[in-house]
Amino acid sequence: MISSPDTPATEPSSRLIGYFRDAYRSIQGKPPKYSISAVERYRQNRPNYDFTANTISAVEWELLSSLIGESAQYEGPIVEVGVLAGRTTQRIATAKTPEQKILAVDNFCWNGWGFTPDEQWSLVNLSLGFLTATGQVEIHRVDKNEFYETYNGVAPALVFVDAMHDYEETKKDLLWARRIGAKIICGHDYSDEFPGVKQIVDELGGPRLLAGTLFAL
Repeated sequence: MISSPDTPATEPSSRLIGYFRDAYRSIQGKPPKYSISAVERYRQNRPNYDFTANTISAVEWELLSSLIGESAQYEGPIVEVGVLAGRTTQRIATAKTPEQKILAVDNFCWNGWGFTPDEQWSLVNLSLGFLTATGQVEIHRVDKNEFYETYNGVAPALVFVDAMHDYEETKKDLLWARRIGAKIICGHDYSDEFPGVKQIVDELGGPRLLAGTLFAL
């Protein structure tokens, strides 16, 4: 039986091996890792990560998936602004046509788990590995405003905005999408919790469609 920090050894012989391994680590100046007591300390002290948080709900996905289906009639990529861990990117990939490409834009400066930008980038590369390897997704690790300034491709079929949620930054996102000629413009978090998002969406005419907090202009 092979033990790990999350699966402590329970058989007597394996427990003994765990203690010997920790003794050897101690000689090397490393903290214990394999004994039952070490594993329990690890479990008590480690953070709890919920990668299902901060994503769209079932009712919001119903609207977004229908918008993605509608976008298939247009030339141009799907642009997702704000990637986080890549969960929504994966779901978008299930609803798009094989010909459509997703441009996922994020500089990975924020997450709710305390990861560094490089750690978050590593997580996203792992979660989107198949999609990037098959050419369905391009990850643009860049500030979104720099992406807007340098983008010279075809007008996007759809732009989905879910990045910074203050008024000024969301305004930049939505005005760029309009200026570039995106056929469908939508975003997340139109709610009282994010008054800046709500304010700029209302200034631009309000939601054409709304499900939960997911809006389409």
